[in-house]
Amino acid sequence: MKIREAELRDLDELMKFYKKMCEFLGKKSFLPNGNKGGFPSRKMVEDAIRQHDQFIGKEDDRIMAAYIMNHECDQIYDTVQWQIKADRNEIMILHALRVLPEYAGRGYSKKLVEHAIQRAKAQRQKAIRLDCIEGNDVPQKMYMSFGFHYIDTVEITYADIGVPRKFLVFELLL
Repeated sequence: MKIREAELRDLDELMKFYKKMCEFLGKKSFLPNGNKGGFPSRKMVEDAIRQHDQFIGKEDDRIMAAYIMNHECDQIYDTVQWQIKADRNEIMILHALRVLPEYAGRGYSKKLVEHAIQRAKAQRQKAIRLDCIEGNDVPQKMYMSFGFHYIDTVEITYADIGVPRKFLVFELLL
């Protein structure tokens, strides 16, 4: 897998990738009422591309992995007792890290996380933060293997899910 910054020419293929991931994840028990779709939104992805915050993994000339990392987060993050106090521009938030199911088990999620960590370090960030929906245990274990610390469980209502859900928040000090 080759990881690179996404470009606007990747947008349509990237949205197909995320749609497929929404359909896959929508079948999981931790998401209420099945697939809500729409995460990340086309606007979020396009904005991330324009701001150099969207990354893709390609293999066999297709997008099979992706993530977004920027400074944007739900306002509930402001109420969490993080390990370190930092301004919003000193921390990165990891979003929508996904690998197509047919590529699972090859270590690609770990490669994306390694890439994100190196990118954040290169930008002299103090920490990376993220949230995982309660019940989605596999990525939580992976993040902790990189040194992310579980900080708290908070309730967030993301538009694509549509109802309040509990999310575990994690932080990695850089």
